[in-house]
Amino acid sequence: MNSSEVPADIAKIAEYLARWAEGYGGELKWNEHAKLKASIMNEPTRWSPARISPKAFEAACREAGLSAEDTATVTEYLGKVQAGRRIVAHKQYRDFAFALPIGSVN
Repeated sequence: MNSSEVPADIAKIAEYLARWAEGYGGELKWNEHAKLKASIMNEPTRWSPARISPKAFEAACREAGLSAEDTATVTEYLGKVQAGRRIVAHKQYRDFAFALPIGSVN
């Protein structure tokens, strides 16, 4: 799966992360990490291996302009969950989900 095969909703999430990182001087803040962690845990259908691989998410994040360091971090979250491990979001964002319908490939 290459970045052109990334589902539209996930591409938008990658763009969202890149925009916020740009606004923070090029690095994501803790709360954006917490939101993504919560989304990955709360929206298993959106983040299933059948829809998105960590490698494809990495390509989408880099294409959107997220730094290499932030891309590696957010890709690691997805990889952990898809490998059956658990990640924990900050309690303030524990119930967070992106307000995007789960879409098809671009």
